[in-house]
Amino acid sequence: MAYSRTPILAAWAPYKAISMLSLTLQSPLALLSSFGPNPEAIAPMWLLSTDQAELTYFSHSPPSYAILSHVWDKYEPSFQDIQALHAECASKQEQGLNPRSRASAKIRTSCTYAEADGYEWLWIDTCCIDKTSSAELSEAINSMYDWYSRASVCYAYLADVPTDEDPAAPRSSFRRSAWFRRSWTLQELIAPQDVVFLSYDWETLGNKYLWPGLLQEITGIQAEVLTFLKPPSSIPIATRMRWAAGRETTRIEDEAYSLLGLFGVNMPTIYGEGKRAFRRLQEEIMRQTPDQTLFTWGNPLRLGLCPDHLLHAPSHLRDPQGLLADTPSDFTTAPDLVPIPYEHMNRAYTSFAVALGLPDVNRNAPGKSLLGSTLPEFTVTSHGIRARLPVIQPVDLYTSRSSTRYALALLACAKSPRSPCPYIALLLRRYPGDAPVYHVGLAVQHTRSHPSERSTAEIARYTTAECIVRCTTLLPETRLQWNEFYITSCSSDSPFLPTPYRLSHAPPRSGPALTQYYVVFPSSLVAHLRRAGFETLDCLPNRPHEGRMLDHAHRLFAFTFTHVLAPGVDNFRIYVGLCRTRDGQGLWVAVEISSHMGRVEPDMHDYVSECDRAHLLWEDAADGAINVGCRRRNSLVSEFGDRRRKVCVAVDRSDRPLGSANVSLLVIHIQLGGLLYKMLEERMLGSKGSGGSSV
Repeated sequence: MAYSRTPILAAWAPYKAISMLSLTLQSPLALLSSFGPNPEAIAPMWLLSTDQAELTYFSHSPPSYAILSHVWDKYEPSFQDIQALHAECASKQEQGLNPRSRASAKIRTSCTYAEADGYEWLWIDTCCIDKTSSAELSEAINSMYDWYSRASVCYAYLADVPTDEDPAAPRSSFRRSAWFRRSWTLQELIAPQDVVFLSYDWETLGNKYLWPGLLQEITGIQAEVLTFLKPPSSIPIATRMRWAAGRETTRIEDEAYSLLGLFGVNMPTIYGEGKRAFRRLQEEIMRQTPDQTLFTWGNPLRLGLCPDHLLHAPSHLRDPQGLLADTPSDFTTAPDLVPIPYEHMNRAYTSFAVALGLPDVNRNAPGKSLLGSTLPEFTVTSHGIRARLPVIQPVDLYTSRSSTRYALALLACAKSPRSPCPYIALLLRRYPGDAPVYHVGLAVQHTRSHPSERSTAEIARYTTAECIVRCTTLLPETRLQWNEFYITSCSSDSPFLPTPYRLSHAPPRSGPALTQYYVVFPSSLVAHLRRAGFETLDCLPNRPHEGRMLDHAHRLFAFTFTHVLAPGVDNFRIYVGLCRTRDGQGLWVAVEISSHMGRVEPDMHDYVSECDRAHLLWEDAADGAINVGCRRRNSLVSEFGDRRRKVCVAVDRSDRPLGSANVSLLVIHIQLGGLLYKMLEERMLGSKGSGGSSV
């Protein structure tokens, strides 16, 4: 096979020369720290010889090598496959046979290509890592960005791109290549000094110095970063996260592991931890950099565009928002923000307060800087993230339809400096109870322009002063001061674990809708929960005439259960409530699993607001019902929690109204599961079997 590379190499030489000339104008130390590989010794690595496809181990200072970047096929030879191939070729029967000729087509062709370019060694992620060793795999993942940055060249093999096509064409195969959609290829595009793109038949297409503008259109990565005119470390955290948004991985943990090098983070890899990997990545970033754009994911508050919105707190049962994101895709809409350096923080905080109508932010200490010797700080704890930030509270946000009370936590980041007040604040709301625990976000329900349209809602997490200055009321007690408080770390790990399942009863085919319910529990439930170690101070009615009446006057009931062995950790609470829908009203149930068991307050349900969410319907419901969990006639079963702590709630409805045509009976069944709850139940049984007191 002939490889026509000379014209392309000559074409990109001027572009590369300009980039490298710009770099040499910087100080050598700055250049080394910003772009060059880690000055410390490179991690040990296996390299593939290009002439024999034989693996060789280099404990330090490997020779010059090339790297292959590619999208994995269904079958890729492993480290063990290559070793076995060499053992087979070294046997007497196959003596003298070149192992490269027996390797897979991709390995064979990439070795031939690199050898033709003058490289004796090649690194390929499929076969140069012993993935049977978790220690070696973890070390390789943590070293991979460094390996790519030290490579003499990186060949990006695009198996879905033909040679005879203009890559810059609007609908070209190059633009739509799967290579640009994979998470791992993000660092493989940024880190190497040279990236050469190859078509499906291994012909040279071009390189990143030839098409920096095109690559910026495809990936969103600034051309200056791709051509080393600007180091990735100079780009705000949120922007770098946005580069990774929408990219795909086979394992969910790789959403985080593929970004370690891009953020200069080292951490153990634990396959099986799921989304916690991305949380750990953010926690490590938070420890190593003061860049608070990390928290500006999700949606901003845009009240100024349409003041006729309905504001309400995200239901503590429905829409908890944490400080950290769940996936890189949460940063898809992240704005272009820049961190504010220490010396400008005080001015930023003061400008925000003045724009909101607090002219004398230092009235308690005239002449003293608000910032003083205090700096923002974030610490990971078992109760969430402990934050120290300047906070404006209390603040009332209002529209023509509603109002709600919030706190504004000021962040050290800003939008375009041309904006009158470009500074950013998180919207915080306190959890019920006395503990200083907050969640992030304000639920905004957008008005419908036409009665036939469904209204939409979103969670607004942050805002600027200019967006809310006309929708804010400051109270006499409103202050700007440094506060220390806790914010739930991730939305998926907030105390209120799942979205509640909302159950819309279906009205009878004739007659009025059932609008009242007696809520009761089976008489055996208390005994069952006691065997598992749970006690409750709430009266659990088990007869219809003792049941709690759920109606317009009493729209929310809560039943709290505390474990006798771990009262501060393993509590759960069952909620049953009504909310108003466009067609009438709906019944919902939810489970809170948390160590932050606060009071049940009136605003913990949203009956007064119109709920446009789909409700789960009973067996005789109209078409369009949503089936979640296990459903049988007049009963619906839903699971809440995770693998560690799980609460299964079954709601049975009687077929016959009680006493009145619009009163029905609801029977609540509870079943516990999950590793932790099973372990606690075994401990309870063990303590009783060894003579412990019965609960």
